[in-house]
Amino acid sequence: MEYMITEQKFSYNSASLDRSLELGNKLAGLIKPPLLIEMVGDLGGGKTALVKSIAKGLGIEQTVTSPTFNIHRGYESPNGIRLEHFDLYRLNDDEIVANELKDCLEDPKTIVCTEWANHFSSHLAEDRLTVECHYISENERRYDFKSTGPKSSKIIEGLK
Repeated sequence: MEYMITEQKFSYNSASLDRSLELGNKLAGLIKPPLLIEMVGDLGGGKTALVKSIAKGLGIEQTVTSPTFNIHRGYESPNGIRLEHFDLYRLNDDEIVANELKDCLEDPKTIVCTEWANHFSSHLAEDRLTVECHYISENERRYDFKSTGPKSSKIIEGLK
């Protein structure tokens, strides 16, 4: 018997930077590459901070910075998992970036985190974890997770 996994949702309220770090560590333990994490939300919503905490949870020792001006930054964990971080805020459907994004998504050892990917929706993986990042106050954020397939649904089940 076959069945379809329906969309899963989960919200996480973070009242401090430490709670956001805990969330990133937990996510890092649940994520199995290849995977796309699509991050959406206003400026200051905590997108880059969440990527930093995921990187830390993966054991990445490099300093993770926003790729706003570089568009793309890559990092490698000690166990060979790649974390590719894209910030597509200033771009429209740029073919060069779309091809680079596609190449990263096809690498079986890569986790891709994209900020502002709405202009590139046709290039995104069908099964991805979408995270809406909301600014609540200076130290408080809310993260709303949504799955789009079986792999991302498993991650949300692990977060609950």
